[in-house]
Amino acid sequence: MDVKVQKLVRERIAGALLLLAGVQYAVLEYLAASAWHHPTYSYTVDFISDLGNPVAADVFQGRVINSPWHVLMDIAFVAQGLLFITAGVLLLGNGTGRLRRVLLVLALAQGAGVILVGFFHESSAALHNGVIVVHGIGAAAAILAGNITALVIGAKGARLAAPRWLRRASTALGVLGLAAFVLLQADRPLYNAAGGVPERAAVYTILIFEVMTGAALLTRSSSPTPLPSTHLQAERATP
Repeated sequence: MDVKVQKLVRERIAGALLLLAGVQYAVLEYLAASAWHHPTYSYTVDFISDLGNPVAADVFQGRVINSPWHVLMDIAFVAQGLLFITAGVLLLGNGTGRLRRVLLVLALAQGAGVILVGFFHESSAALHNGVIVVHGIGAAAAILAGNITALVIGAKGARLAAPRWLRRASTALGVLGLAAFVLLQADRPLYNAAGGVPERAAVYTILIFEVMTGAALLTRSSSPTPLPSTHLQAERATP
């Protein structure tokens, strides 16, 4: 098989995986939330990790947790990580040198982080035995690496022949996601009263980035040649 054809096939598969990663997460989260006995799940007050808590009637940080379909949310976490890592590996050939290494590290960090969230659940028991630290590290790694990936594509995407609209949107999403994450950590009153809002802003930016990137990879007719570094300045200057 021709090298260009192989590259195009890898891009198509990676695009499908990224699209699937974002869609399956949103769908499974919705299904898990719809089965919540609280009596209803609040996307504003309750956190995403609450949906993955396997302990019925658990009390965590003052919130009563009842997520009978917690398995669906944990599947969504693990699937998100595996799909993101696989897509990142498939797209390795699109970058060169430092950029390729940076994107691979980010894909591994995001994927490993969200997989940890799926296996090491939030719960009152985890809070007491220290496992919550692993959960927190995984969540932070996933959010930070995912949004930083969007920023890198926004800043360096021309080298990967990413379309301009995707680069601009990725930059906006990365900035929004990181700002929401900082707000979540810094504003404790907001965290306690409506922490689900900034948390979702920090996570959903990654999902939107995945869907947009997946769609871009699936819809372009051929695999364009990445811009050489000597042409980057001219490309940036183009209105």
